[in-house]
Amino acid sequence: MTHYTVHTYTAAERGLFVNSYLLETPDAVVLVDAGLLVPDARALKARIDALGKPLAAAFITHAHPDHFNGLPFVAGPDVPVYATAEVAATIAEIAEPKRAQWSPVYGADWPAEHRVPAHTLHDTDTVEAGGITFTIHTAGAAESHADSYLLAGGNAFIGDLAFNGVHPYTADGHTTAWLATLDTLSSELSGAVLHPGHGRPGTVSMLADQRRYLLMYREAVHRLSAGSPTLTDRAKADLTTLMTTFLPGAPLDWMIALGADAVAAELAGVPA
Repeated sequence: MTHYTVHTYTAAERGLFVNSYLLETPDAVVLVDAGLLVPDARALKARIDALGKPLAAAFITHAHPDHFNGLPFVAGPDVPVYATAEVAATIAEIAEPKRAQWSPVYGADWPAEHRVPAHTLHDTDTVEAGGITFTIHTAGAAESHADSYLLAGGNAFIGDLAFNGVHPYTADGHTTAWLATLDTLSSELSGAVLHPGHGRPGTVSMLADQRRYLLMYREAVHRLSAGSPTLTDRAKADLTTLMTTFLPGAPLDWMIALGADAVAAELAGVPA
């Protein structure tokens, strides 16, 4: 495999501190995830241009807008964009509803168009891009409705399968499946450098930290909901207090209440 350098572009707070990764080889650049908002996507494109090498390909790890929204701004139509078949199908399904939901909040900073990855892959498929060999692994529903991760040498680009020191998004309501995935990944990624969608790179211990967070979150939601598929505003405030104590100083603490009802419904066995 060609040697490569990993560059990280981290969006501003308004863009959820999401990471995009630029893998630079002697002759090309490969992108992993493309950010949420127009200003960050343009800044990411400027970072790519500053490297002075062509963008050989882009990969999208999962079907959340903070990872695929920026594609039209950073990858031209001649650049192949890869994702698992499940991720691509979910992007096609949710992109317009997400735009309708969030454009009133973000205004013109929310992209007016999206791009669905056209090159779809399946579990353990390999792709060579820019001299780098990537192996993609499907993870099913976990943090999002469709997750995956990439292996390239000793690096694992794990999307949002684990957040490092950041409060996670739980509003898709798949925490049971997410926990099961974390259990399997611990052995598969042992020894790799993990590059998360939010937070700094780290070791496989990141997965155990995420697992502890989810177990704490689920237990708190179960207790505060008393079996109901929703939480009261007071219960959400109590949940936020509890989880910010559990993970002090971590950003995106508004995510705690955002996902509370989805997890309560999941634990109560109410279909999404």
